[in-house]
Amino acid sequence: MTAEEFIKKWRHLINYLGFPSVGIHVGWDIIPVDSKVESFSGKEAWEKIYNCTPPWFETPKTFRQLIDGNGTNYRSEILKEIINGKIQRFAIQGLEDPIFCAFANQDGSFILLGDGNHRFLDCSFLMNLGKDFSNDIGKTELDIIYLEKFEEVLKPEEKIWGRSYNKNETF
Repeated sequence: MTAEEFIKKWRHLINYLGFPSVGIHVGWDIIPVDSKVESFSGKEAWEKIYNCTPPWFETPKTFRQLIDGNGTNYRSEILKEIINGKIQRFAIQGLEDPIFCAFANQDGSFILLGDGNHRFLDCSFLMNLGKDFSNDIGKTELDIIYLEKFEEVLKPEEKIWGRSYNKNETF
């Protein structure tokens, strides 16, 4: 997949709820067309998502860190998902929409999941309770685009982290 194909696929994609799949601000028009893109599928894609970071917290943590740490951030997100009925929905209907996209810095040391954050968290939580998602995991797809100017394309100070962005901070 090329960067142009990634943009074409994800820019206007609508999720199963009728909302834009990519729920974070992305400067689609400034993504360099020569950006590297990787695509993963099945279990490899699912496992790779654990290394991605959701855009929710002041201190970025990967899903693996959130889930393994079982801290207050993780519990508060799961509680929100229980209250809004999404946990129950996935428990009954499965993953439903097994495609995900992510945005990485140039060297891939920081990967922000741009689509499917709650779906992934909810299903991982249910898997920890014993729910079998093997069929859904087998259908999982993950596209990652590596951005030379990550901070310009995603503008974390405005739309992601909800706090002042320190220009000296590296992702």
